[in-house]
Amino acid sequence: MKKLLHFSWKQRDSITKNQSIWIKIMKIFLLLSFVAGIFTANLIGREAVSHAGVLNDYFIEKFQYTQIKGENLFFYVVGERLPLLLLLFLLMVTSFGIPGGILTLGWQGFSVGFMLSTGIAKYGIKGIMLILAGLFPQYLFYIPVYIFYCCMAVFLRQRLREEGSNRSERGFVYGIGMLAVFLMLLMFVAGIFMESYVNPMILKNILKFF
Repeated sequence: MKKLLHFSWKQRDSITKNQSIWIKIMKIFLLLSFVAGIFTANLIGREAVSHAGVLNDYFIEKFQYTQIKGENLFFYVVGERLPLLLLLFLLMVTSFGIPGGILTLGWQGFSVGFMLSTGIAKYGIKGIMLILAGLFPQYLFYIPVYIFYCCMAVFLRQRLREEGSNRSERGFVYGIGMLAVFLMLLMFVAGIFMESYVNPMILKNILKFF
């Protein structure tokens, strides 16, 4: 019995250490991606990126006077964002789940760094306000989902490797995974709702200063 408990403790300690390593990699990659986005924006130059997304003068002018229909925007955003998340869910228990999640999170960091840099280059301090308005409040939901996904992908892969062919234990691990998928999907859809109904109002108010 003592040997069994000792083995179980070593097993959990191994899982914790592996999770800690992957979480460190995730944090480093996110930071490097953010810095890479800033560096890329400066490398391309102000003129080349000044018409991107919400920095486009035509977009700003039209957006201020356009009536946004939340229902239409909701289904558009669902089509744009949800397929990637569903693909990640399918990969979560495979060897591609962890790198897929980290790459996705890194792309978010790169995009934010890139847009912040271009916003500052074009509008100065107001550019930061504009870019943050474009990301708020939906990214308060999206980023935690991607982070939680990475943590769950690491946890599930480690647990499934450790449990081996034990069906009851593997079933329990899969149950945890399904619960995590449900919670992430719920939170992600809440983010889509915010992007569709709340973000346009915030962005319209911010654009009054431009």
